[in-house]
Amino acid sequence: MRHIKLLLLSALLLNALGCSKKDMEGTGADTHLDNITTSGCLMKTDALAAKDMNTDSINVTIAGGTLSVTHYNMMLDCGSGENIVTTMEIVGDTIMVTEDVGVQGQVDCLCLYNNSFQIVDLPTGGFTLVIKDVASYCGQPQQRIVYQHHFNN
Repeated sequence: MRHIKLLLLSALLLNALGCSKKDMEGTGADTHLDNITTSGCLMKTDALAAKDMNTDSINVTIAGGTLSVTHYNMMLDCGSGENIVTTMEIVGDTIMVTEDVGVQGQVDCLCLYNNSFQIVDLPTGGFTLVIKDVASYCGQPQQRIVYQHHFNN
């Protein structure tokens, strides 16, 4: 009987502290971005030739609680590649990564860039990774989802 009272008291304390068993098992509270790297211009072109160069792709690997992502051949304005701001937000079981490429359409040439990053200390259990890019055209922000996949970690 004393053992049951201790269990009930422990459960009440955990509940009062806002904890649950799921929270204690690795919610991803330490999950964060690391090793963010953006290449310089890999190949320069004009707008007419750009259609033939658009080979935008994303490679994702997961190992040992770390997810590695490389977004290859992002076609952006020349000179904008060093301004890709990569941020992450966790909402429920979704990890949302945003690649903000800044103002586009301001110059006459385009470049291909690679943007790489790692997400370390992944939460245990399943999660969905969503990667979106955000750009501003004529003062209006536009975003598109470029990758979405569910992982069981």
